[in-house]
Formats: sequence, C-alpha cells, structure tokens
Amino acid sequence: MYKKGFTLVEIFLVVVIFGILIGIAIPNYLSVRARVQQDVCINNLRQIKLAKEHWVLENNKADTDTPTAAELDTYVKDGTASLKCPLDSGNSFSTSYTINNVGTNPACKISPGGHTL
Repeated sequence: MYKKGFTLVEIFLVVVIFGILIGIAIPNYLSVRARVQQDVCINNLRQIKLAKEHWVLENNKADTDTPTAAELDTYVKDGTASLKCPLDSGNSFSTSYTINNVGTNPACKISPGGHTL
C-alpha cells in the first residue's frame, strides 16, 4: 500500500534544518579559531619577554640592550625558531616578531594592534 522512502517535503525539511545548523556553527567556529590564533601569538610574546629577562640576568646586560634571536635560543624550550605567529605566511620567527630592547615588550609584526602583551 504505502511505499517505503522519504517524500520530497521531508528531504527538503532535513536540508533546511542542516542549513540552519551550519549557518549557526560556521561563524562561531571562525571566531573561536581567530581567538586561539591570537592566544598562541600572545603566549609566544610572553616566552620572548621571559627569555629576554633571563638573558639580561645571566649576561649582566642593561635594559637598553637588545638580544638577538640566537642569543635567546637557550632560554626558549625548542629555540626561537619554534615561535611563529599563526597568521604569518612567512612562517618564521624573523617575519613574525620584533624582539625590541629588554625594557620594551616584544611585538608581533603580523598583527601589531591585535597581538600585544
């Protein structure tokens, strides 16, 4: 008597419901992704700052001195080469961050207004 299967209306309703759920999920996913990328960059800036402070203490330097990335390698777990801004297409420490002198916070070259300590 009745055929087994779905009607066109039932299939249409399922597609509409999936569309609504996707419309809600994608903007949330993108905002969370951007926040995580910013948090990773800020954490890298904190590591650079701490490495500079250790460098000053161990080498008796002044607050106006600026270390090189190579000098900070021993104070960062996997070396400064492991620190990159997630938004950096160059994908290297030198294109991601500016070390600055010891008395100044390091800076992100990729998003200077958004990724700061």
